[in-house]
Amino acid sequence: MAEVKALDAGDRILLSGAQAAEVESALQGYIQRGAKVITPVAQVGKNWIAACTIPPRTMSLDDPQALHLAEASAAGNDRKAAELEDGCRVEELGFKRIVYGPSLVTVQRRVEEMKHFGAELIGEIEELDDEWVAVCDFGGAQNTGYRW
Repeated sequence: MAEVKALDAGDRILLSGAQAAEVESALQGYIQRGAKVITPVAQVGKNWIAACTIPPRTMSLDDPQALHLAEASAAGNDRKAAELEDGCRVEELGFKRIVYGPSLVTVQRRVEEMKHFGAELIGEIEELDDEWVAVCDFGGAQNTGYRW
């Protein structure tokens, strides 16, 4: 069974995989959770893709925990907490993310985490002025199959 990647594209999710049926199955999973189809399954190069909106997070209004503001605050602080945990910071430049960290290992871990969301490491992780730096691409230009 081939893998279907779910790429975060802001307010959308881009699904990509080698098999049309698997991408369709993943798309149907998002639709069942309330997502709307933006682009149905279509072949692009050797891969199959589809795009949908991010499904809304559903909670019962009868559930008293649905009304806690602490959860909303914690969700907004997840990114800051991740930066505090490993000491890395991430700067965004278009589809590129530059990861700065105190050690090679922490930057490697952050890059591995970002790969789950479709990032690709560009070049090598390098040391620059007592910091380790990695550049990741979320645009997928290397994988479009288009050759200049």
